Amino acid sequence: MRLPWPLLFGYAVVNNWFVTIPLALALAFSAWYGSPWIDGLRFVLIACAAFLTLPFPAAGALYLYQSYDATRYWRTLETAETVADLPLPAGSKIQFADKAHSIVVLIELPQVTEILGMRLTGTLKPWKRQGNDVTHWGGDLHGYQIIDGLPCKGGPYANDRFGGVLFDKAGTLHRFTLGAPHELLGLKLPAHTTIRRGNDMEPWTFLLSAGEAYIPLLDTMAPVGVTLEVADDGRLVRIRSGHGQTIVLRGAPLNSGSFEVRGDTVVSQLAEPFAVAGDMRPAGTSVRIGLDTGEMSVMSER
Repeated sequence: MRLPWPLLFGYAVVNNWFVTIPLALALAFSAWYGSPWIDGLRFVLIACAAFLTLPFPAAGALYLYQSYDATRYWRTLETAETVADLPLPAGSKIQFADKAHSIVVLIELPQVTEILGMRLTGTLKPWKRQGNDVTHWGGDLHGYQIIDGLPCKGGPYANDRFGGVLFDKAGTLHRFTLGAPHELLGLKLPAHTTIRRGNDMEPWTFLLSAGEAYIPLLDTMAPVGVTLEVADDGRLVRIRSGHGQTIVLRGAPLNSGSFEVRGDTVVSQLAEPFAVAGDMRPAGTSVRIGLDTGEMSVMSER
C-alpha cells in the first residue's frame, strides 16, 4: 500500500530529526540574522524552516491521541472481582484486545495473589483459548510450592513468555518444573525436571534439565538434557534430544535423538562405532534391541 506523500515526508522528517531540526534552525537563523542582500529570500527561508518543523507537533499530537486511546484498552479493578473466571484482587490491571473489554490480553497482579490454590505473582497471560474464552493461563509461582502433591519450582521459565507454570481454569497444572525430587508415573525424577502433562492422546514429557533419571524398563540412566515421553499408563514411548546425548543400553551406545520404544523392542542409532552381531558398525547405524532377550540386530538386515 502506497502512503500519501505528506505522510511519507512527515515520517522522514521526524525519523531523521538529528538532521532536520538543525537544518530548520539554520534556515531560521539565516532568515533572521542574514545579510541585507537576502531580503527577497527571507520568506522562502522561513517557509522552509516552518515546513521542516510542522511534522513534529503533528507527531506529538498523534502520540498523545494514541496514548489516550490506549488507556481505553486497560482496566484497573477498584474492588476484588472475578474476570475470565479468575478471582482477582483490587488493583489488578487488565489489558484487553478490544474497547468492549471482551478479550483479555494479560493481567498484571498488584501483589502476590492466591488463585486456584496457587500463590501467583507478576503477569498472567492466556496460553490457550476457545474462541475469546481463555481456557489455559501462564504465570509465575511465588516461590516453591506443593500443588496437588507436586513440588513445584517458583519463578519464570527460561525462554517462555507465558511464565513458569501453565494451568487451566480448574487449577490443573499442565506444565511445571519440579522444585524437589519426585516420583511420577513410575519414574524417580530429579529436581528441576520440567513436566508437561499428557492425556489419553498425547504422552507426558519430562525434560531432564539438571540431573539424570533411572529408567527401570531399560535398566539404565537417561542423561541430562534428554526428554522422556511417557504414556498415561506409565509406558516409556521414546527418548528424544536435539543434542544427541548417548544412552547406554545393554552395553550399546545409542543416540538419544533417535530412541524409540516399540513394545518390548528399542529402535535407535549407534552413537559411536560398536560391534553388532560380530561386525563393527559405524555411528549412525540403525539397530534393534530386544528388552527381554538383549538380542541386537541391524535394522536393514533380515
